[in-house]
Amino acid sequence: MKLLRTALALCICAGALSGCDSLRKAAGLQKKSPDEFAVTTKAPLVIPPDFSLRPPTPGAPPSNTRDPSTNAEIALFSNADVQTVANGLPGTYTVGERMLLANAKAQNSDPAIRARLNADQRAVQNADRSFTDRILSTSSTRVTGQPVNADAEVAKGSRAATAAAAKKKTKSGGWFDWF
Repeated sequence: MKLLRTALALCICAGALSGCDSLRKAAGLQKKSPDEFAVTTKAPLVIPPDFSLRPPTPGAPPSNTRDPSTNAEIALFSNADVQTVANGLPGTYTVGERMLLANAKAQNSDPAIRARLNADQRAVQNADRSFTDRILSTSSTRVTGQPVNADAEVAKGSRAATAAAAKKKTKSGGWFDWF
């Protein structure tokens, strides 16, 4: 009887102390949730538009950038004075806006850049779609511009379902056919 009282007292003490926060921390029973600010997202995968690209040659200079010394010469020894360029800018800009545009070399900008970027985007969108069609299996589907006949599609699905059910009913002759 004395043993039963001792066990009951220990159970009551353990139950009362399990609600204590510091005891939970010491015992390692506290839930540790992940830090939501430490979680990073990854960018989605993108398929490049041109699959005939060749890998760069090791040690070769990049083909899409100018030499750093050429960039420095252009930046340091520009032919035009900033004030002269600012005064020659067309439009109704304030003096501060003109100086900002002159310092940003707005006079050297290509006026047809937006058209070229749009043409490049159209070329990427109209690129060879066979790879994507093979991956997504969309080459067999035809887009005719006509509405879909729902009754015919349902009939196709029911014919496929009855064929699958007939195939499933064939018995293999094993022990499990009894069930």
